[in-house]
Amino acid sequence: MPMRHAQRKHIIHSLNSLLYQLHTISFLLSPRLWPLLCRIATQFQFSRPRDIDPQRSLRFWFILVVLVNLQSFYNHVLRGPAAERSIVLDFVGLAHKPSKAFLLCLDSSIVFLEFILITIAYETSFVLASPPDTSDPLQPDPIPPTTVSPLPIDDPDIKPLVPTVTSYENQPEYIVDIRLRPLLQRLRHPPTPPPPQQTSLNEELLPLPNTTSFQLSQSINMLVRAQARMRERAARTAEAQRANRSAGESQRTRERRLGEVREERRVPGALDGEGEDDA
Repeated sequence: MPMRHAQRKHIIHSLNSLLYQLHTISFLLSPRLWPLLCRIATQFQFSRPRDIDPQRSLRFWFILVVLVNLQSFYNHVLRGPAAERSIVLDFVGLAHKPSKAFLLCLDSSIVFLEFILITIAYETSFVLASPPDTSDPLQPDPIPPTTVSPLPIDDPDIKPLVPTVTSYENQPEYIVDIRLRPLLQRLRHPPTPPPPQQTSLNEELLPLPNTTSFQLSQSINMLVRAQARMRERAARTAEAQRANRSAGESQRTRERRLGEVREERRVPGALDGEGEDDA
């Protein structure tokens, strides 16, 4: 399970980087600034949807993808590719303007890859936050170990083809298996989001007021905990310094009192030797 989770994280990172490159290519082919800003501003949310808001369903993020890319589809269908409107200096340029079909194909590829990215990121985070007995919708279905009974053949030289269990075991295991029917089922009937994980009293922090409904992501929680540990370490160091300072002051006070007692025992105006002889 940890290895599969790390491999899925690598797939999410690769798809996210690829989509940023496709957004840049779309802007260079048809330089419109507002669609580019909208896509870049929302792209980082698509790679971690449940970190932004764990209560939203997968259907909500699919609708958000369509709304973000709707402006690009509208411009490319009705207005065509933009020309001589870019604020970026392109010293190479294009030999000819791209066609509407090419731009629409590029936009469709972006939307399709964003659907895949959101599905993998959402389901991976959902399974990680769910109880251990929750089924993984991205995991391939196990192949039942069934055997096929061969048909009776009269010729002894002909060997029947009988699939064995070992042949299925030697097949590579898929990291992600996105099936259309379960995906549509989860879009129509979204599952109940898992409850938030309960933290211990030592790890529970309140960086925001109790009345806020905003939940911090895991990375921000790690930073807050590190700052809390640093503050706790600094408080312990200050307490140790105060204890050492108070111990030093008490020792100096004790020495001062002993000196005053010795001075009171001496006769005023007498020498040390005479005081001892008189004694």
